[in-house]
Parts: sequence; structure tokens; C-alpha cells
Amino acid sequence: MTARTRGASIRIFLIDGTPQGLRLIERIGWTGCCLSFSRADYDRARQRAELKRSGVYVLVGADPDGVRPTRVYVGEGEEVRVRIDSHIREKDFWSSGFVLSTKDDSLNKAHIRYLEARLIAMARTARIAALDNGTNPDALGRLSEPETADMEAYLDEALILLPLLGVTAFEIYDEPEASAVMPVTKDDQAQIAGKRYLLKTQLTEAEGYSDARGFAVLAGALARKETKVMHPGYRRIREELVAEGVLADENDQQYRLSRTFIFDSPSSAASVLSGGSKNGRTEWRDERGRTIKDNEEATAASPA
Repeated sequence: MTARTRGASIRIFLIDGTPQGLRLIERIGWTGCCLSFSRADYDRARQRAELKRSGVYVLVGADPDGVRPTRVYVGEGEEVRVRIDSHIREKDFWSSGFVLSTKDDSLNKAHIRYLEARLIAMARTARIAALDNGTNPDALGRLSEPETADMEAYLDEALILLPLLGVTAFEIYDEPEASAVMPVTKDDQAQIAGKRYLLKTQLTEAEGYSDARGFAVLAGALARKETKVMHPGYRRIREELVAEGVLADENDQQYRLSRTFIFDSPSSAASVLSGGSKNGRTEWRDERGRTIKDNEEATAASPA
């Protein structure tokens, strides 16, 4: 059993006794911890010991530009609350904060700069959330080999905690072990990556499936270059993917998806690829021609 598949016990302490309030997240045997709070509760969160220590933090909120569902900012500080105090004045987008530190305040400046740089790089690669950071700090390679290993181990633990709190910005997509060209049974395919769906419209051909983070479209999908009437949000996503080379030129009429990409919904995926507003729940079809909507309704109607 690998570390990625081993079961894990995580303790979430509701400091206020309510799930909406301050939360302290820890794991047995790990010296790290994560404090989660809303912007409205920051006045109380900044009195906590976790914010008086050295650490890294993630600020999360809705993306004002609408290109992604969320926007994140990653920062570090030898006393975290000093930095977040400035973001209360300077950054309006964020509504939730997450501070990663240690119970014994053992992270030094080099450690937190390394963690900050790694998280920013991961968010840029994942492209799940819009990144508010302007540049990627040059902090990698400044730690010794043992310290680098320690910080990577710290990240492994932190990246288990953050998705539990709704922070998915650092989840880099891993290709399923079974690819589209491998013969797999229906049951195997469902276990590996969920039911596969195909999208075929004029100049558009793609394969994807529902993922816990959204709707994943596999690398190699063909997208139509010409656009029709589109929702402004879908148009912005499309323009960003073209600018970043995720949708790369294939020929005069088509783009090709250069890597597997997770859209926030089947409709977002279908609209961006086809160049016009589409209802993804009726456009994506499985190998039997059934739509996502058909399969969802059949599941809901089946005996428990």
C-alpha cells in the first residue's frame, strides 16, 4: 500500500463549536497544523498562536474576473498575521484564509519561502484557480538536501488537509493508470476515472469524465477555433487557455488541448471546446449514446 492510498486520520477541532467558525486541523504524528478562518472572523483568528508563528498562508475567494471559480493568493511571513493585516487593507477578493505553520514554530525563513514558492508553482501548473500572485518567488534550491526533503514531506501532509477544507487550487491532475487506448472493462473504467463521455460537434472532438474537482477533458481533444454566441465567463476561460498554450494551434480551424484540463463543469468544457454556449449535460454522451443527464436520472431512479 503506497503513501497516497494509505488511510489517514485527521482531527478537525471546531474552535467555536460550529463548522462555520475557526477550525484547527492536525494529524497525529505531524508537527504541522492548519488554521482555517473566514475573513469576518479574522479579528479573532489574529489573536491565535498559529498566526503569531512563522508559516505560509493561502487566501481564497471568488475570482472577480470570472475566469475561474476561485482566486487564491499564497504568501509567507515570520509572523503571519503581520502579512495578512496588510491584505485586509489591500486585497478585497478573499473571503477565507488558511495558515500552515507548526506547533513548535520550527519553520525558519528559508523553509517558508520554499513552501511559498512550491505552492505558487503548483497553483500555476494546476490552473484550477486564478492566481493573484504576480510572480513566482525564486526560493527553490536554497535549502540543503535534507531540509528540502523535510519541506516536501511537510507539503505532502499539508496537501492532504487543504482539499478537506475546500482548497483544491494545488491539485495537479495525474493521468489515470488506464488510458483511453488500453482495453479495460466498464467496471475497471468506472473505478479508475468514472464513466467516459465523448463530445462530437462540428470541428470538435473530445473525451472526458466527471472528476471530484470538476469535469476533466483528456489531452489531445480538438476544439473549434471559430466562436459563436458564448457566455462571457466561458469566453474568458477560452481566451486564457489559448494565451497560455493549453489550447494550442492544430490547423486553421482547430485547436488541440495540449494537456488534460479540469473545467468547473461539463457545460464549461463543452462551450469552451465548441466555441459556443452548450449544455454539457446533454452534449456529452457515453459509448451507448446516453447523455450525462440520462445517466444521472437513471441513477436517481434506480433502487437503493
